[in-house]
Amino acid sequence: MNMSKLFRSPRTALAVAAVACLALAGCTQSPAKHDERLTKAAGIARVTVVCSKDLWNETKPNGMNTSNDTVTVKATVSAISAGPRANRGLVEVTMTGTNLVAYLKELDANAHPSSWNKTPDNAAASRRVYDAIAPAIDRIKAATSPDDPAPEIVIDDTIPEKV
Repeated sequence: MNMSKLFRSPRTALAVAAVACLALAGCTQSPAKHDERLTKAAGIARVTVVCSKDLWNETKPNGMNTSNDTVTVKATVSAISAGPRANRGLVEVTMTGTNLVAYLKELDANAHPSSWNKTPDNAAASRRVYDAIAPAIDRIKAATSPDDPAPEIVIDDTIPEKV
């Protein structure tokens, strides 16, 4: 195929190439239903993620993600010191749905970088957290009463999952 016929001028060809490069450089390889998941998360009043303190520290937004977007997540972090989960190094991270959206975007950017971007050091941890949070969000149903508890997502492979 003669490219000179497809692009009438070298300027046009250069512009198309530049747009394609810019589009690919900022993309992630987001999982299916990612956008729908963000929309659903935005409607959650409050959610708690239970995980190890180290996992939270490894994946919490540090103000800038791999695509150089500013990420701000406000969350309350408290150690679990009583009950069956005590003394396991776990923390409860409580945030609003809109903060969960920002956290999911950060996790997605770090866990599923495009092939053009360098894989971040916390990619495995981000992928583990994203893969735990995503199906939990997908399973959330509308509250049936004002007394229904906020969703809780537990990320600890040594605790059997509730059925």
